[in-house]
Amino acid sequence: MAVALVAAPVTPFSTSIPNLATKSPASPALRPLAKASSTPTRLHLVPDVSSLIAYTNDPVGDILAEIKPAYLAATLVAIGAVGVTFAQLLPSIGAAAFVLTEEEDAAVNAVANAYDAADWEKEDTEQGTKGYVNRRRQANEAKDAYQEGKSNREIRDSSLRYAETNLDFLAVLMRAAGVQRGQVFVDVGSGCGRTTLGAAALYPSLGKCTGVEFLPELVKMSNGYRGKVKGKKASTDFVSGDFTDPAVQSRLFGKADIVFASATYFNKNELEVALEDTLNVGSKVIMVDQRLRGSGFKLLEEVNDAAGDLQLNTGYVYEKVA
Repeated sequence: MAVALVAAPVTPFSTSIPNLATKSPASPALRPLAKASSTPTRLHLVPDVSSLIAYTNDPVGDILAEIKPAYLAATLVAIGAVGVTFAQLLPSIGAAAFVLTEEEDAAVNAVANAYDAADWEKEDTEQGTKGYVNRRRQANEAKDAYQEGKSNREIRDSSLRYAETNLDFLAVLMRAAGVQRGQVFVDVGSGCGRTTLGAAALYPSLGKCTGVEFLPELVKMSNGYRGKVKGKKASTDFVSGDFTDPAVQSRLFGKADIVFASATYFNKNELEVALEDTLNVGSKVIMVDQRLRGSGFKLLEEVNDAAGDLQLNTGYVYEKVA
């Protein structure tokens, strides 16, 4: 039996097919796929896939707006059979979810709705919401612009990868840190500011929430989102700087009561060295996907991200004791 090739991924676990013919709201310019040849090469038993594609104004990427029913049915049968088998092999990550208080849930939703405000931004993909995918694209473009014309010695690469922390996960980690009124929260590698604003919304009684980000373009984006988060929130600001710079360390870490870092892509021990030298005794450190090994830090709590995907994230809450 011939199986048709399609030009966009189909999630094997979904049994409902969205109305792909519906146009998304106006959004950034579409980046179309490469133009098909006027004389396409046909493989044996494989139809010309260019006849299956219609472009939309979805800013994240092209979707299939028109699919011939016969081709779709054949494709879904084949993919569905593989999907059922594959699903049995997957771990049960994501089967559980964090239990939040009513106040925490309201704060999380306020931030999530600010960042994914449009209907098209809320749509899910295999990589996250389309809003997240769009922000990651913008972050990658900012990184490329910064690196242009620089030698490998001059650039920071691996530590500039963009990621966003699950806000439910953040709520539980901050609860474990025992946040107190008037404390200062510092988010290291704040990206587009989502975690910083998440902390400010979760704990409006904080004295200040500061996000420090290496790429100035992301600082600009963060300030743009700040006014979109509805409801009460602590005072926030975003600064452009390198946390390995002693001047930045002294100005931010020396006054911090809680330091947060999603350190999945950080260079090993780079942040720990900075915190050992500048953080005050009694301050808390929340690390995601990287442990603090020094004797000056005491582990208080270890939390797995129950809402994660195939990559399970682990959060560690420490206290500076020496």
